[in-house]
Amino acid sequence: MEKVIIVLLLLIIGVMLGVFIANTLARKKKNESITSSLISEKISDCSDLTTCNLVYVDLVKYEQGSIPLVTKKAFSMIYSANIRAGIDLSEAVVDVKPKTVTITLPETVIQSIEVDTNSLRFYDERFALFNWQNKEDIAAAISAAREDAEKNVNLDKLKQQARLQAEKVVYKLVEPTVGEERKLIVK
Repeated sequence: MEKVIIVLLLLIIGVMLGVFIANTLARKKKNESITSSLISEKISDCSDLTTCNLVYVDLVKYEQGSIPLVTKKAFSMIYSANIRAGIDLSEAVVDVKPKTVTITLPETVIQSIEVDTNSLRFYDERFALFNWQNKEDIAAAISAAREDAEKNVNLDKLKQQARLQAEKVVYKLVEPTVGEERKLIVK
């Protein structure tokens, strides 16, 4: 009877040891399968990520020429501009270590400032006899609106907000891939 108990104990210890080794190898294989290229590929699929969008509405005054009624024309214009800020995820750097995965995001940039030409409303128009090209006026108005938006919008604050949003988005995107064994750091 003692031999049967010893054999059963050895069998139980053997099974427990086998399960432990199988779990250890499975965990090691899972850890090895997470590579920087796998994560880089996952996030670079998103590439040009816009994380902050601002619609800016303002009034701009435009004048050209110097002699009233002869060469000087002027108008006031209300416009709206769409300003996009974000990052290019294809430039993110991924570093995978046994305990951590670190993703370093590129600098946040203003991706575009687009003046909505359908939103242009002109007021107080003053025409000039020798300075009346409407096509050039519209191009100049759009250019003036874009410059006004660049000058008056706090682009640094917009980029900071876009950066915070980008970090959150990347964290939520990559977190399931990393698993619980490693700590994910997005900076």
